Amino acid sequence: MGFDRRDIRPAMDVYTRDDVYLGTVRAIIPGPVAPPGARAPKGACQSSAVGGEVLGPAPTREIGNRGPDTQSARAAYATAPDGARPLGAGALVVGRWWGLVGRRTIPLDAVQTVSLERVVLNIPHDQLPDGAAR
Repeated sequence: MGFDRRDIRPAMDVYTRDDVYLGTVRAIIPGPVAPPGARAPKGACQSSAVGGEVLGPAPTREIGNRGPDTQSARAAYATAPDGARPLGAGALVVGRWWGLVGRRTIPLDAVQTVSLERVVLNIPHDQLPDGAAR
C-alpha cells in the first residue's frame, strides 16, 4: 500500500497491532517510489462475470448511472493517480515527549491502517523490527 504526505503527517499517534502507544510521528523519511503503473500486480484486480448491479433491487445503469462501469475492477475501482507525491518505501520517526523518549524509526511497510489521527502498525509491540531504534 502506498501513502502520501496527506495520509501520514507529523503529530499523528502511532500504535502497534496490539494497541501499544509508541508516540507521535515526529518526521517522515521519504524513500524510493515504485514506477507508475506498478501500484498493484495485474492479478490483484479481480473481476466477476456477474455485476452487483443485477443483484440489487432496481438496476440504474439504464437511467444513466455510470457508477457500475467506473467503479468496477476493470476500471481499478475509479482510482486514478492524483499527482500527490508518494512517500514510497520510506520510514516514520516516532517518539514521545517531543521525540525525546522512545524515539524509533519504523519502515512504512509496517503501517497497516491510517485513520483520522491514528497510525496502526501491522506488528505487535514485542515484534518491532530490529532496525527500529529504541
